[in-house]
Amino acid sequence: MSDFVESEAEESEEEYNHEGEVVPRVTKKFVEEEDDDEEEEEENLDDQDERGNLKDFINDDDDEEEGEEDEGSDSGDSEDDVGHKKRKRPSFDDRLEDDDFDLIEENLGVKVKRGQKYRRVKKMSDDDEDDEEEYGKEEHEKEAIAGEIFQDEEGEEGQEAVEAPMAPPDEEEEDDEESDIDDFIVDDDGQPLKKPKWRKKLPGYTDAALQEAQEIFGVDFDYDEFEKYNEYDEELEEDYEYEDDETEGEIRVRPKKTTKKRVSRRSIFEMYEPSELESSHLTDQDNEIRATDLPERFQLRSIPVKAAEDDELEEEADWIYRNAFATPTISLQDSCDYLDRGQPTSSFSRKGPSTVQKIKEALGFMRNQHFEVPFIAFYRKEYVEPELHINDLWRVWQWDEKWTQLRIRKENLTRLFEKMQAYQYEQISADPDKPLADGIRALDTTDMERLKDVQSMDELKDVYNHFLLYYGRDIPKMQNAAKASRKKLKRIKEDGDEEGEGEEAEDEEQRGPELKQASRRDMYTICQSAGLDGLAKKFGLTPEQFGENLRDSYQRHETEQFPAEPLELAKDYVCSQFPTPEAVLEGARYMVALQIAREPLVRQVLRQTFQERAKLNITPTKKGRKDVDEAHYAYSFKYLKNKPVKELRDDQFLKIGLAEDEGLLTIDISIDMKGVEGYGNDQTYFEEIKQFYYRDEFSHQVQEWNRQRTMAIERALQQFLYVQMAKELKNKLLAEARESVVKACSRKLYNWLRVAPYRPDQQVEEDDDFMDENQGKGIRVLGIAFSSARDHPVFCALVNGEGEVTDFLRLPHFTKRRTAWREEEREKKAQDIETLKKFLVNKKPHVVTIAGENRDAQMLTEDVKRIVHELDQGQQLSSIGVELVDNELAILYMNSKKSEAEFRDYPPVLRQAVSLARRIQDPLIEFAQVCSSDEDILCLKFHPLQEHVVKEELLNALYCEFINRVNEVGVDVNRAIAHPYSQALIQYVCGLGPRKGTHLLKILKQNNTRLESRTQLVTMCHMGPKVFMNCAGFLKIDTASLGDSTDSYIEVLDGSRVHPETYEWARKMAVDALEYDESAEDANPAGALEEILENPERLKDLDLDAFAEELERQGYGDKHITLYDIRAELSCRYKDLRTAYRSPNTEEIFNMLTKETPETFYIGKLIICNVTGIAHRRPQGESYDQAIRNDETGLWQCPFCQQDNFPELSEVWNHFDSGSCPGQAIGVKTRLDNGVTGFIPTKFLSDKVVKRPEERVKVGMTVHCRIMKIDIEKFSADLTCRTSDLMDRNNEWKLPKDTYYDFDAEAADHKQEEDMKRKQQRTTYIKRVIAHPSFHNINFKQAEKMMETMDQGDVIIRPSSKGENHLTVTWKVSAGIYQHVDVREEGKENAFSLGATLWINSEEFEDLDEIVARYVQPMASFARDLLNHKYYQDCSGGDRKKLEELLIKTKKEKPTFIPYFICACKELPGKFLLGYQPRGKPRIEYVTVTPEGFRYRGQIFPTVNGLFRWFKDHYQDPVPGITPSSSNRTRTPASINATPANINLADLTRAVNALPQNMTSQMFSAIAAVTGQGQNPNATPAQWASSQYGYGGSGGGSSAYHVFPTPAQQPVATPLMTPSYSYTTPSQPITTPQYHQLQASTTPQSTQAQPQPSSSSRQRQQQPKSNSHAAIDWGKMAEQWLQEKEAERRKQKQRLTPRPSPSPMIESTPMSIAGDATPLLDEMDR
Repeated sequence: MSDFVESEAEESEEEYNHEGEVVPRVTKKFVEEEDDDEEEEEENLDDQDERGNLKDFINDDDDEEEGEEDEGSDSGDSEDDVGHKKRKRPSFDDRLEDDDFDLIEENLGVKVKRGQKYRRVKKMSDDDEDDEEEYGKEEHEKEAIAGEIFQDEEGEEGQEAVEAPMAPPDEEEEDDEESDIDDFIVDDDGQPLKKPKWRKKLPGYTDAALQEAQEIFGVDFDYDEFEKYNEYDEELEEDYEYEDDETEGEIRVRPKKTTKKRVSRRSIFEMYEPSELESSHLTDQDNEIRATDLPERFQLRSIPVKAAEDDELEEEADWIYRNAFATPTISLQDSCDYLDRGQPTSSFSRKGPSTVQKIKEALGFMRNQHFEVPFIAFYRKEYVEPELHINDLWRVWQWDEKWTQLRIRKENLTRLFEKMQAYQYEQISADPDKPLADGIRALDTTDMERLKDVQSMDELKDVYNHFLLYYGRDIPKMQNAAKASRKKLKRIKEDGDEEGEGEEAEDEEQRGPELKQASRRDMYTICQSAGLDGLAKKFGLTPEQFGENLRDSYQRHETEQFPAEPLELAKDYVCSQFPTPEAVLEGARYMVALQIAREPLVRQVLRQTFQERAKLNITPTKKGRKDVDEAHYAYSFKYLKNKPVKELRDDQFLKIGLAEDEGLLTIDISIDMKGVEGYGNDQTYFEEIKQFYYRDEFSHQVQEWNRQRTMAIERALQQFLYVQMAKELKNKLLAEARESVVKACSRKLYNWLRVAPYRPDQQVEEDDDFMDENQGKGIRVLGIAFSSARDHPVFCALVNGEGEVTDFLRLPHFTKRRTAWREEEREKKAQDIETLKKFLVNKKPHVVTIAGENRDAQMLTEDVKRIVHELDQGQQLSSIGVELVDNELAILYMNSKKSEAEFRDYPPVLRQAVSLARRIQDPLIEFAQVCSSDEDILCLKFHPLQEHVVKEELLNALYCEFINRVNEVGVDVNRAIAHPYSQALIQYVCGLGPRKGTHLLKILKQNNTRLESRTQLVTMCHMGPKVFMNCAGFLKIDTASLGDSTDSYIEVLDGSRVHPETYEWARKMAVDALEYDESAEDANPAGALEEILENPERLKDLDLDAFAEELERQGYGDKHITLYDIRAELSCRYKDLRTAYRSPNTEEIFNMLTKETPETFYIGKLIICNVTGIAHRRPQGESYDQAIRNDETGLWQCPFCQQDNFPELSEVWNHFDSGSCPGQAIGVKTRLDNGVTGFIPTKFLSDKVVKRPEERVKVGMTVHCRIMKIDIEKFSADLTCRTSDLMDRNNEWKLPKDTYYDFDAEAADHKQEEDMKRKQQRTTYIKRVIAHPSFHNINFKQAEKMMETMDQGDVIIRPSSKGENHLTVTWKVSAGIYQHVDVREEGKENAFSLGATLWINSEEFEDLDEIVARYVQPMASFARDLLNHKYYQDCSGGDRKKLEELLIKTKKEKPTFIPYFICACKELPGKFLLGYQPRGKPRIEYVTVTPEGFRYRGQIFPTVNGLFRWFKDHYQDPVPGITPSSSNRTRTPASINATPANINLADLTRAVNALPQNMTSQMFSAIAAVTGQGQNPNATPAQWASSQYGYGGSGGGSSAYHVFPTPAQQPVATPLMTPSYSYTTPSQPITTPQYHQLQASTTPQSTQAQPQPSSSSRQRQQQPKSNSHAAIDWGKMAEQWLQEKEAERRKQKQRLTPRPSPSPMIESTPMSIAGDATPLLDEMDR
């Protein structure tokens, strides 16, 4: 360990300069002023300890006594000292002796400067580093105050005694800000968020290991000095002294100086880990506990036990009575303690008001006389019985801790209130004439009274939060003002030591900068800073007044009405934070709501109402609906609706909380009923209370204010109060449920421990001739243990009367059966039986115990009983008991470290046998074996939910049971010394504990003597009076065994429960009973005692009541019960009051061997079992003639086994006679996992009739069954596996559900799940039989999932949901984008085969390989070219917005270039988005991948380079296929009913022939498309026909007349759909229309010509097929359109400016004439 300390030396709180002087290490933690220079910072650093805490946080009287010496002499000694001021020299000589320096120099090999040795002062370090870093901020101030007030039980962990260290009073005066602002904040459970100042952890090191070392060594431990000592024990006794600072700040262990030179050795501190020392109770703190004359458990309590005046005791007793005994729990808990026999289980007022006085007496004994609970329960019965028994006293003990905690916090908060009051007074008195601002609330006596009346932690928290709301911002100001005031007082102070005064003043100046206001602000602070306080006050009622209205349930205070409209008034408060009157009102409502929500009276009333009315609603999550089945613990409350929390029982809410934590359920606690119809008269709580805030007038102004008030109240409830109250109630319900679990665990342990040792028959004891000294007293027990594995041997252990193992036996074949099939096994079994017989005859145990491991234990028990019976018959052995014992404790002991240490060479099963024997010998001692520092006892199964309670609470409850029982039985100290096995009990003796108990035994062992009298506890063991009073009566001495071995006087009462304080009364009773003359010279009261012990019936003649009255008259108090107890004890000393042992009953044996409980194995439970055979009923002779002949086959059938292949009747008889007929099958035999045999009757095998069960089930098969009946005597169960019973739709077998179970919600969810299942299970395709490597019988989603791991261009061919004549080809365009192409089949042989010809739109293919090679692979190759293009972008799967953002961003970065990008389109697989931005707005068009190439603007490009070359040259061109538009556009002059059949082709041809020669190719294509001549006959259409989406375009679908709206993209088109594939009808004037993405619609528009703005949506019309209308003159229209188009082009040429040359970095993008781009209609096709 020394190596470790040396390696970590840099972590020390001290450093050495080159001269060997101690220099404290410091860390800067303060928030310094920005203008502080470096020198000032360095000065401030020296006043902080190594973790940033203020110097002199604990007053150092040593420093105050020091005089100032010249500091300049050493200022330049070392650069290491920069930033550190020298420590002032002490005025007294504290140097090491020269011999010590010689020793150090010899060991270190270096010269050491022989300067002065300084005593270190223990500084306080905060456990929460974050709070230190935020020092000076408001949040830190609030947290600090919270810790001071809400000091929790952890806050006092380091204080083991009443004399435990407390903060010095003078330091509290000096450091107000620290003493009142430390560790105040508490969490929602009332627990502190960080540990308080005074705690077990000592300050100093941040390293965890060094921290542990520091806890052990003490603060002032000096490793180098420690090296000089030899032995740890020697050092403890000789070289340490407990030094108490003059300030009484803390007790510290300091090493004394010694001049004796010793050889350096390794101490136990170096040899063992600190954690090991702590667990072994070898630390300095443990030594202090041993030395202090207080019960150990008093010292270990987190809140120390303090003496109290009579007034406080009365107040506390009344408080404890109300909270612990008279107030019912919220949920239904069994309030009756298991010690209260015959009491009603739900009566909370069973303890009347007289209990208060008894509680007060108990508190007086605990707090003022330091008596532990067992002492009060046994020796002060008159003062507490009959109202309080021992468990009630433990409850008083626990609630005393809560009371002390509450009182401390109230006192601290009161002190804070007083300081704030004083600060407010100073602020007001500075300018008395100045009116109070709206935001200032005076802290008056009403607030102080309210704090004084606080009765619970909840109420205290309410008061504190209320304080923070109004005064939280003033805390830093108050602290700074207090600092300034103290500085001022110190400066003008005239008396006292000038040097010390100057030093203190300097320390004060260097405490650090002033506390700063927090930079973070909440909504309330923002509203407050905006001056909304004034508006909030005009709502008409203060929160206090509203609280009183609420409490009294009537409008005690009338709402005051402000004479202005709220909105008008709000205009006066408009500011930058609240720019509108509505925002101002919103802020004011927030303030009012928060003020109401923080008002303690409102919270108190609502808390009470909420707890009374709260309803619980539970719905399962998606995971819960799946996981919570009928075997789950949450099954009965899976759905709950409006269950009152008052009807929750025992641990039910803990299960609910666990299910919520596991994500199975969602819990909602509300004050109002939910989802209940037909209760119109039931008001919500909000509607009930809002009337108490209303003003009952009908003017508009009042109604407006009422509306604001309503909104404020609603916000207070919904946003703040309901949420907080629900959380608070939930925590209380969980606490009650956990307490229920802890009680159940205690009850189970109580039942285990209350069993007395096994007592054999009287005859056995009388016949016992083997009781010699070697065997010891008590009974001899043979324990037999075995493993569940059949091939493992059985072990037997013989334990004598003292629990020591005297012999053992190994039986390797004892688990084999007597009737085994193999003769070898039977012989080996017989050998083991003979071996056991001899062992029993030789050792003569009184009882044999057998481990209840499994069903085999029954067989072993029968074998042993048979052996014992045979020996008894042969008179070789008296009849002895054979008992089955639960081996759960034995298994735990077998695996414990203690058993390994005690029986290191024993196999585990033999150790188990030892534990079994010891348990029946004395259960109390054996259970105590697992109460170690490893907390093994928690491994016992007390309750299914024991793992979900607080471990410390459960341990304390279990230890209380041990304490109760051990003190009732008593502990023989001499036996514990002689037999270490029983030493575990000593720690539970009243007044002792693990440390004091071990110390007592250690002293007795060191003296090598027995405890001969109780007085030796004081004379020899140096026990203090308080501990002696507590423990003396419970430590018994076997006076008979002392006999003549001692010359000292033997006090026979030392072997009884009579306490030494009443020995005289016992002697007096003996003398009076024998009628001796006390005044005679030869009077011998001791002799009278011995005589009365032999003839106790003489005591019955005594008038004990008169004796009790005489004692009371003499001032000894009421002792009437004590006298009766003494008489009973003299009749039978230390009579065992435990319940006599009894053998386990049938049910207990069943539970023991199956490891089941009624909660885990019950009728109706679903189980899994294995079939072991078929059960048959043997045929009866009179039934032989009932053979049945089958007329059809002529064969005979056996009436029993149903075998029907006999050709003659005689063969049926032979079948009977030979015994080959097994009989009638009556059921199936099974075996369950727990060893129980199951039987399924034939009629319960199936809902259908089953004649031959072997046809339904086979041996070894696993079947699901439900339990119908349990026979615990035969270990069997009747089962059913009928489908109807397993489903149990009528809930005949399932566990009953909660009374408030929401069956409607469950049915709705079930129906929804069924619908989903049906939908998922419904096959959307017909499975096909097609042999192709790319073909899979999968659906759409499965195909896409497979595609995720495939490469780009890969293909999956699958059945189509369109029917048996279709296939779908899915190919991967890019990651996450897959195109699905429909393939039509023709010439099919049947529904499952592949068609002879395959069609994709109008293109024919011979087989699937051709489709892949000629259709998919070319498109995949073209798509790959685009994907690999340098300007390809992913854009989240072709997100238009992302593409536009990218274009805009690129354009901003390089405004002279025209950016363009291409990306795959996820919405339209097979298409790519081409985006470019010539000017201000980005434009996006589509590029479609086809087998021939890339289709863009109606043209096919075989290469990427060709595509983009053409794009760059023609990007300015108007997008073809889009009708030009202008502001005064008119509709196409065509009849709505025109059809393609009406086209006048002759006129059109003449118009085309007359076209001008300079007409562009695009114009020609547009006209040619009308006649259908512009189509590309070789173009392969996409998966969907273009007309399917309502677009024209080359490669269109099979019909041009079936027009559908686009689901994803709808371009602007003319109102009427032209009958062509490619282009729409032109309109005037000719301009390129702007493109807008519009929602598709199929609603036809009006057919009348009317103006349309360019941005309006134009709906396509489906063309009717009627020929009844006149033909349209398309030729004239085309000619007119071309003329206008030409004119428009001429105008545009005149306006065009020269186009800049393209950039060499980015390929230029054409700029269109109209300034915007419109995607082609045909680019939208698929």
